[in-house]
Amino acid sequence: MITTFLWMALVGASSGDVSKEFVASGATAKVGSYRPLRAEMDGKAESIKKAPESLTAPKYGALKLGDKSWGFILDEPEGKPATLFIDTDGDGDFTNDPETSWTAKTSGGLTMYQGKSQVDLGDGKLGAINLYRFDPNDPRRAQLKNTMMFYADYGYEITLDLDGKSFTTFVAGELQANSNLWIDRDANNKRSYKRETVYVGQPFNFTGTTFVLALVDGAAKLAEAPTPQPLTPLPPDLAIGKKAIEFDMTTMDGTEIEFPKSYAGKIVMLDFWATWCGPCIAELPNVTKAYETWHDQGFDILGISFDNKDMADKLTAFTEKHAMSWQHLYEGKAWNTTLGELYDVGGIPFVLLVDGDTGEILATATELRGPGLTDFIGKALAKKQGG
Repeated sequence: MITTFLWMALVGASSGDVSKEFVASGATAKVGSYRPLRAEMDGKAESIKKAPESLTAPKYGALKLGDKSWGFILDEPEGKPATLFIDTDGDGDFTNDPETSWTAKTSGGLTMYQGKSQVDLGDGKLGAINLYRFDPNDPRRAQLKNTMMFYADYGYEITLDLDGKSFTTFVAGELQANSNLWIDRDANNKRSYKRETVYVGQPFNFTGTTFVLALVDGAAKLAEAPTPQPLTPLPPDLAIGKKAIEFDMTTMDGTEIEFPKSYAGKIVMLDFWATWCGPCIAELPNVTKAYETWHDQGFDILGISFDNKDMADKLTAFTEKHAMSWQHLYEGKAWNTTLGELYDVGGIPFVLLVDGDTGEILATATELRGPGLTDFIGKALAKKQGG
């Protein structure tokens, strides 16, 4: 945490403003994701002044969020429903708190529990917390046998005033030194992790002025950074009907690619992937089937590898083994690969179907995933050749 004195030494004249409003529940849905935390459990009943009398097989632990903590008791009697107790007001008495919901769902012979509660955050605020527990007998999750998973569902609506323009965003839980905020700069409701994310304590330039957002004595502060940075470009618009970004690159076998002109008369799928990417590999049967079915009739693929450096031999062996006989681009830069930056790729697999003549984007991941890929490519080719 930065002190007021150090903050004044690090930043220039204040040019922005930040405000936040408490959100009691539903913050994770507004953020669009959550980061689960772990609370380990054991048989030690510490800091408990009064426990429920009905306990038969209790485990004890604490839910910790920042500098706040709430004890809990999970009673898991053999062959009977489990019960969860949370000391929501932090007074050590587990008999005077609101009942915590804790419901079971059984699938494949394993029972998973989920629940929610409201904890006292101080200053008259009650915040929602969601919890879940994997079956302790699940062999795939043996390391979580004595673990409670949880995350904050409360948070804050945060508004940043940047050069006279307001951006509203959300954070789940407390704003912390490792927090990041999504600033929807182009108002398309799609997050860019590279071009629309503010990281606490790191300078950013989204509007012409370089700002830094930090926690100063526990409060969120926004000020002009002393060292200007270039204006971050807006995320590219890669929606259907828009033009793909042109580029010139050399493939692994030395072929010069001038995109999209090198694919004139065809439709081509840009496929951003990596040998370490499980979802990418899971899609390979669908991709290879579509390629084998339609390649001779005008369908091509250009693979863009996100593999790390010194993996060219492994990549070549992998593509040969899996019949990925299309061209591949590889730089060994992982997430910093040139086309990953150019296309603002924040997660893989990332795919686009492009008309080689016009450069128009014909489809995105919504249409290009799953067993229906082959049929979709056939229809896209028919439409192009018929037009």
